[in-house]
Amino acid sequence: MIFTVEIIGAIIVAFITAVVGPIAVTWVRSKLERKSKKTPMKEALETSTLVEEQMNDLMEEIDCDRIWIAQFHNGGHFYPTGKSIQKFSVFYEKRKPSIPPIQNTFQNIPVSLFTQVLSKIYENGELEILNTEIEEDTFGIAALSSQFQTKSMCIVGLYSLSNNLIGVMGVSFIDERNLLTEDWIKIRQKVGVIGTLLSNYLSPSSRK
Repeated sequence: MIFTVEIIGAIIVAFITAVVGPIAVTWVRSKLERKSKKTPMKEALETSTLVEEQMNDLMEEIDCDRIWIAQFHNGGHFYPTGKSIQKFSVFYEKRKPSIPPIQNTFQNIPVSLFTQVLSKIYENGELEILNTEIEEDTFGIAALSSQFQTKSMCIVGLYSLSNNLIGVMGVSFIDERNLLTEDWIKIRQKVGVIGTLLSNYLSPSSRK
């Protein structure tokens, strides 16, 4: 039997339509579903990327040496009441290459170790330390500041959409630096954006 070109072409088209077509559609659909599906890992990576972009922008805008973000969390319970132990950890850090990191040091730290500085943040929302070598003006963190090459710094509260304190952002310099009004404007703008990003990520509704 001799197959004509038309018959062979029809067979190929039928094969592509019946076999290859559904396979291709299934492959494309699975790719799209993976791309659009909201998984905990994808959500965490997207949030981290956006937060780090804000930190990078701020570092360039005010030319600081380090920016870090700590978030509050619980960690264990007191005996015998079972009351949650309030702690914080540094989850994000951006720094210049010559500056030592602090992220690994500040993990699962009880808030009771930094009562002065955190109380100040809780009351006023922010604080500025012009010179960490002047101990009475550093709210109990002078030694830690000098250990990590910090001369001047500010710490600002991060708030959820319901106005709850969920963390803090620190901006530090290796030399003495008195922040200008325009610096504070940029810092507060970034704090607002980052607080919103973290609040949305932590919200139970974001995982539905």
